[in-house]
Amino acid sequence: MATRGVSVTNKLREALLEGEYTGGTRLNEVDLADSLAVSRTPIRAALSTLAAEGLLEYRPNSGYAVKTFGAKDIEGIYTVRANLEGLGARLVAQQGLSDVHRGLLHKVLMDSEDLQTAQDWNEEVADGWRDLNDRFHNTLIEASGNSHLAMMLRKSRAIPLLNQLKFRWFDVATMARAHDDHSQIFAAITGGQVVRAESIAAEHVYRSGQRIIEHWRKMDTRKPVVAPKARAA
Repeated sequence: MATRGVSVTNKLREALLEGEYTGGTRLNEVDLADSLAVSRTPIRAALSTLAAEGLLEYRPNSGYAVKTFGAKDIEGIYTVRANLEGLGARLVAQQGLSDVHRGLLHKVLMDSEDLQTAQDWNEEVADGWRDLNDRFHNTLIEASGNSHLAMMLRKSRAIPLLNQLKFRWFDVATMARAHDDHSQIFAAITGGQVVRAESIAAEHVYRSGQRIIEHWRKMDTRKPVVAPKARAA
């Protein structure tokens, strides 16, 4: 059972990811504690945790505020990521896979195939796919042999907000399409199809970004919940 602190953090995280607070809005500890019927202690811990995740930013003499992050920001990040992932796949296709990397990717695809039997998208399936997806992409990054590209790709993949959103609107059908993309990327690489490997890898990431952007734009157009006003000192 989740502790009260975890429960408070989850509720606030969900509200932020649903776009219920406008970017730049200051979150007041006292009013949040009142609205959630808890003390200020779990609120303070939750705000600190969410700031570490990149959803809030701390402003000296002002406290925590909602980090501004629009659909345009997400689009920019995924444009860069698509090109970087495409380049990574191109490099791997050009130089070929080592036996180790080939084996790792083959194992991921076999495990992913097993996961396709799932009838519903639930927490267990989501966790399984999250792990397999990360293993696939991280193995390709490593196999590229380009440390600078690897650094940029890992940086672009480690943005906290996008990690929270990446599988938020996933379902079994979306997972199946992503698995098919992975299979085609692998086939193109092992077949030495340089241009095809680059194209599919870039398109795979681009489509992933577009799914997030589409949902985020819908939230941008919604009237957000107004955060509790700060109380007079």
